[in-house]
Amino acid sequence: MRTRFGLRTEALFRTLYAALEEGISVVGPTQIAESLGVSKSTAYKLLNELSQAGYGQYVPKKGLILNEEGRKEAKMAVRMHRLIECMLDDIGVEEFCGEAERIEMVAGKSFIEAIEAKYGDRKICPCGKKIPEVNK
Repeated sequence: MRTRFGLRTEALFRTLYAALEEGISVVGPTQIAESLGVSKSTAYKLLNELSQAGYGQYVPKKGLILNEEGRKEAKMAVRMHRLIECMLDDIGVEEFCGEAERIEMVAGKSFIEAIEAKYGDRKICPCGKKIPEVNK
């Protein structure tokens, strides 16, 4: 895993980045609960954990606002997901989005480095979405 968080957090970061792509800067527990298929109280807890870890500020009755470090983590999660989709599309996997989600949950450092080396120059994923650049 790329981050020090659990598997669900990668999906949380991707959800937060998707909201940013849509121009939504404050993401609340209801949106997270619906996106991740968890209870609203679990979503609230996840957002608070990110806030306490220094990735943003949780505004009561509103939601989480990612700071620069949080946006970077979210970009990294989305970048890896979309680069894995590129690889899966290249080898002919039809359901590349769902498969990418499963792979990224168990991907090790050497796999991530190989994907970055092979597909890191791609600008668009097979879904037609922009692959974000991440300053390392």
